[in-house]
Amino acid sequence: MPITLAENAHPLPIADSFGRRIEYLRISLTDRCNLRCVYCMPEEGVPYEDLDNVLSFDEIARIVRVLAGAGLKKVRLTGGEPLVRKNVPDLAATLVQIPGVAEVTLTTNGLLLPRDAERLWEAGIRRVNISMDTLRQERFVQIARRPDFERAWEGFEAALRVGFSPIKLNCVVMRGMNDDEILDFAELTRQRPVSVRFLEYMPIGMVTPPQWRARYFSNQEVVERLRAAYPDLVTLEDAPASTSRNFQIPNALGTLGVINPISHRFCDGCNRLRLTANGRLVPCLSDNYEYDLMTPLRAGCPDADILQHVRNALAHKPIQSDFEGRLQHGGSLRIMAQIGG
Repeated sequence: MPITLAENAHPLPIADSFGRRIEYLRISLTDRCNLRCVYCMPEEGVPYEDLDNVLSFDEIARIVRVLAGAGLKKVRLTGGEPLVRKNVPDLAATLVQIPGVAEVTLTTNGLLLPRDAERLWEAGIRRVNISMDTLRQERFVQIARRPDFERAWEGFEAALRVGFSPIKLNCVVMRGMNDDEILDFAELTRQRPVSVRFLEYMPIGMVTPPQWRARYFSNQEVVERLRAAYPDLVTLEDAPASTSRNFQIPNALGTLGVINPISHRFCDGCNRLRLTANGRLVPCLSDNYEYDLMTPLRAGCPDADILQHVRNALAHKPIQSDFEGRLQHGGSLRIMAQIGG
């Protein structure tokens, strides 16, 4: 078996044209999802990629091996809903064993965690993010357009039971839809060892400027509400590449965080690259630029060429995101489920 570049060489670390090293790859395993969240996908769904046009697990593992040889440290498995794809724990077990990969994590809506949580733990995953935009059953139907709140909550309970830590609950805050639950989520951190993170609503997909502006709720407002309710709220020290500003209610078991892609761009320390299920590299979530990696990969390109293709893609990574600018110029070509969470 031929020795690959990742095994016998130490290439220069992968970085964008501004010198930001890329250490974090978010991989969408599928564009399919078992929910239809209002900010992510039309109620009727979208045409799915043909399965022959989706990266295989072997192809994903090869890409990660090559990039791990050039400084990649963290991999996150996303979708769509990643767990609707069969045998995700097997892929996770493979990725965890790749030299240089320090952590493999998963983002999920939780519906299939009762089935898969133990296998994911056995595969080596220790951290999960669960998307949960409401704690109310009737509102879950409004936002996710499916009557599956109890299954999602069972997934959260399964994650706690298995021992994932931290468990991050990601809540997209939307004005007039769920912003009245901010303190309910905050109270959850008193009782459970969970990190609740409030995300700003982003103009991705088939959203018009008026729709987005009506729903947008800045995380400055979130923090103001938290401080009004908890005057002794503690500001925590954030990791250098953290996308969230983090807080804690004194004596709470968990923490709170706000992720501000619109109001406070966190681009200076951006170390991320996205890989879609159909093999496109997406250097910036706010930009429509995509780079086709699947075609050269399936043409049999060597490892050194994979690295060069990644560097070609990163040459198009902008200095900072511009969601509103893209909204003014036709919006997003893809919905969030097609890009990867």
